[in-house]
Amino acid sequence: MIGVDTMRAFIAIELPDEIKQGIARVQEQLRKTDISAGWTRSEGIHLTLKFLGEVPDAKVQEIMAAITEAAQGTGKLNLTVEGAGAFPHARNPRVLWIGVTGDIEKLAALQAAVEDSMAGLGFEREERKFSPHLTLARIRFPKPRDNWQQVIEGIKDVKLGGFEAGHVSLMKSELKREGAVYTEIGRVEL
Repeated sequence: MIGVDTMRAFIAIELPDEIKQGIARVQEQLRKTDISAGWTRSEGIHLTLKFLGEVPDAKVQEIMAAITEAAQGTGKLNLTVEGAGAFPHARNPRVLWIGVTGDIEKLAALQAAVEDSMAGLGFEREERKFSPHLTLARIRFPKPRDNWQQVIEGIKDVKLGGFEAGHVSLMKSELKREGAVYTEIGRVEL
């Protein structure tokens, strides 16, 4: 979009610092296994509801109004960060994740409402079914020497605790040499 200021954006539930610190400890444990992965910066980990891609700055107000409408009546969510796994599966992983449990039906309804509201603004719908998770690492080229099943077995029962999600954020993502940096652009209370 020549001449139009844009930002890379997504809609997410942010995590409390104590959960992020727990994730950092799990990542440190995994790094010691010497597996080859691109690690997500723990301070930037969040629960993504919708990735928007490049968004004109002028559309932020409209997006915030749509998020407000989508979140109406949801109420706060009690979520727990526990369990771990890999997408698509442990034998040939592309993403290592920690799971999210708790008010999953309410969370899924919120995500569906956000998806619908963004589709109404012209954003492409996500084809994959919503699977709430927190990305620990991305694996571009799984190496045969990396025993992924054993690694995942070692963290599958992880429990990092619960938290109350009280808002949804519109986030700006800036890709930098040291990794993505996320900035909250707007917030809608649940």
